[in-house]
Amino acid sequence: MAILHTVNQALPSSMRYGHFRYYWLALLAGVTGHQMLLQFTMGWLMFEMTGEAKYLALLGIAISIPALFLNLWGGALADRLEPKFLVAGAQSLSATAVVLLAVMVMAGRVEVWHVLATAVIIGALQAFDQPSRSSIFPRLVEREHIVNAVAMESLVWNGVRVLAPALAGMVIAQWNIHTSMFISAATFYVMAAVISVLRLRPRPPATGQVIHQIGESLRYVRRHPVFLYIMLLTFCNSMFGMSYILLMPVIAKDVLDVGAEKVGWLLGASGVGAICGTWIISALRPGQPKGLIILGGAALYGVAQIFFSVAAWQGLYGVSMALLFVVGIANSLYLVGGLSTLQELVPDQLRGRVMGLYGVTWSLGPLGMTQAGTIAQYFGAPVAVAAGAAVLVVVALLIFVLNPDLRELRMGTEERLQPAYAGSRSND
Repeated sequence: MAILHTVNQALPSSMRYGHFRYYWLALLAGVTGHQMLLQFTMGWLMFEMTGEAKYLALLGIAISIPALFLNLWGGALADRLEPKFLVAGAQSLSATAVVLLAVMVMAGRVEVWHVLATAVIIGALQAFDQPSRSSIFPRLVEREHIVNAVAMESLVWNGVRVLAPALAGMVIAQWNIHTSMFISAATFYVMAAVISVLRLRPRPPATGQVIHQIGESLRYVRRHPVFLYIMLLTFCNSMFGMSYILLMPVIAKDVLDVGAEKVGWLLGASGVGAICGTWIISALRPGQPKGLIILGGAALYGVAQIFFSVAAWQGLYGVSMALLFVVGIANSLYLVGGLSTLQELVPDQLRGRVMGLYGVTWSLGPLGMTQAGTIAQYFGAPVAVAAGAAVLVVVALLIFVLNPDLRELRMGTEERLQPAYAGSRSND
């Protein structure tokens, strides 16, 4: 028992809560499968079937549009109902859809419309899954440990987001596409089973008409420019900053002339960088300039991608890998910093709806395939990556100039600010 106590004390503060540990392990499994599927496997399948980058754009539209229109409704339901059951249901249905698609691939009967239909189903279910998950983990720990919980959750997303596509590439190279799909589906089922049995801290459910509840969340975010600008950065990341991942099948085959396994190592370098960036932001001490780190990380993320696109265009595989390591660090700095600020300041009663609005910006990620795929079709994948990265740099600089609240935000000030953010609901 003494050894277990010592080990428990050595863990990050949020991981000392047993049910948060269960949640974290389930999230690790589910996000791995999710990123294997959406960030690599389905895109690889589509490009292998068609050989044209424009079909990656269609795939992105199929995933994004349902999530884009349903995210706010999903957030409202997360505040009205018990969110863990919404997550379990969405994960189970997504897994079943993926299994059916994998069977079609294995039988050699898959067609483009099968892939697109599966993407639509997954995108719609994500709209109910994402805000519900975002409202679960803050209820598994005490408020003083929420920032650490955000860092631990972000460690999964920012590390696995790139490591999982690398794993998918290796699985496809070693076995086949449908094996990668079956693995993804299995992780969805595991996540559904674990999430459904978690014990959450009680919170009063939202009441009233759903439309009014959605409007309340929009008014709340509008009153707090810090939230608006953090969501703007996330929007730019999703719409423009993810092009290097979304176009990796094209970069691999048409630019670097490498196979799935070497693409896996490229994305793996970015994943290691993302883990390092998460550690850096979680290790910040009170008083350190969190806002400047968020904005600086966003600008560095764009600049590093521009250099990566040049290196890839020149066929410099090793340099490309090193630059993607920097890309991963910078991505974590501003995404983890921004998300931890949101989760620390938003009150429990509004968390599902605000995170549903935040999720809308993430839902645009696959839609980024549209603009990136279109540019790549006519000008090449390196140009598409560089163009999207340039947008992110410009937006980060504009926010630095226009918003002193975010620019001057310092680590440790969230606890002092939180009562004002919670109390502002009374103005509705």
